[in-house]
Amino acid sequence: MLNSRISLLCLILVAFGAQAQHFPPLDRDNPPKSRTISPVGGYTFCMAADRDIPANSTQPLFTLNFAPPGASGVARIDGKTVKTFHNEQHLLIRAHVSRGDHRFILNVDRPAENTFMSSSDDFKYCQPK
Repeated sequence: MLNSRISLLCLILVAFGAQAQHFPPLDRDNPPKSRTISPVGGYTFCMAADRDIPANSTQPLFTLNFAPPGASGVARIDGKTVKTFHNEQHLLIRAHVSRGDHRFILNVDRPAENTFMSSSDDFKYCQPK
């Protein structure tokens, strides 16, 4: 009985873990490599919203984890500041976005190690136009 419960729990955890998306596609290695985000140029890519996503959505647009001491800077979508942060190790980005393509930019004030990044199920990586 205990073995079947453990097996079921493992199966649920594997299924849940498979849902995480890592962006941009360079993170498709398994496990994803850490990435240093530089204050010069920042971190930018195109994301496509499948639908209008409200700022109060239960799922953040992005979740970023940073190695200690964390990251400080500004997150922008389409040039609009959506989050200012200081020494954050677990950063959640929430903002209203309309359906369609958007430019995400993360600027930091010093180099920061991004150890994990995921996005909302309704927000996918796209090719810049």
